[in-house]
Amino acid sequence: MQMPEQQQIAVVTGAAGDFGREIVQRLLAEGFYVAATDIVEEKLKELPKYVDFSEKLGLFYMDVSSPESIQKTAEQIATVFGDSIVILVNNAGVFERTPILLKEHFDTVKKIMDINLLGCYYSTSIFSKFMIAKRYGRIINIASLAGTWGAAFGSAYAASKAGMIAASKSWARELGSFGVRVNAIAPGVCKTQMLEHSEKQNSFSAEQFLLNLVPVGRCGTAEDVAELVMFLATCKTDYLNGEVITLDGGLNIGTIETTQLS
Repeated sequence: MQMPEQQQIAVVTGAAGDFGREIVQRLLAEGFYVAATDIVEEKLKELPKYVDFSEKLGLFYMDVSSPESIQKTAEQIATVFGDSIVILVNNAGVFERTPILLKEHFDTVKKIMDINLLGCYYSTSIFSKFMIAKRYGRIINIASLAGTWGAAFGSAYAASKAGMIAASKSWARELGSFGVRVNAIAPGVCKTQMLEHSEKQNSFSAEQFLLNLVPVGRCGTAEDVAELVMFLATCKTDYLNGEVITLDGGLNIGTIETTQLS
């Protein structure tokens, strides 16, 4: 599908997952042409069933751990949609438990780093070139509260997200003079298929646990994340740059019981 040169294009990695699907929907509704990328082709092909405005949606297989795959996909997107890529949402990511005392997890650690951190690095390097040519762009990296808090038995995931946060600040400095703004979102515990899988494995209800810790009294949702992505993608100011926005319902500040005095 060919499109007008002036039409803005958004690229979303990990588009077939919970966050990705909602982010794609919001970007489409805002009027962007969206290049939805994912390594899981079966789920990617199902994406049009869950979104409106699918005539503005393109599906592209992409392995973020491979620079060659990203470069090939970038060329395909430019052929189909044009080169007006102005939004990149680095959303692709995986989580698996990696207890530090078990060396059997070394391969898993590498996979997490390859996808979560290096994937973000490669994608930003390749797609930011389109933005520099336009002297305009918004790069939005989906990090995690684990990247600032750490995560017991999930140190590889936490480290990958901490690396994403540091990289976001670095890229904000590097790309700022080209009109490209880079910010990160650090969600807290969100209700996703990834969380549900972890809960089943560990017989643990995160939602019940968080009722007593989060001031808003619930887990986050994909809709919450997509709302903030949309804000960063469309806000008028260009003065928001190099920030990490925590999205956790107030978990990081905690709760305290108060008694109203009569």
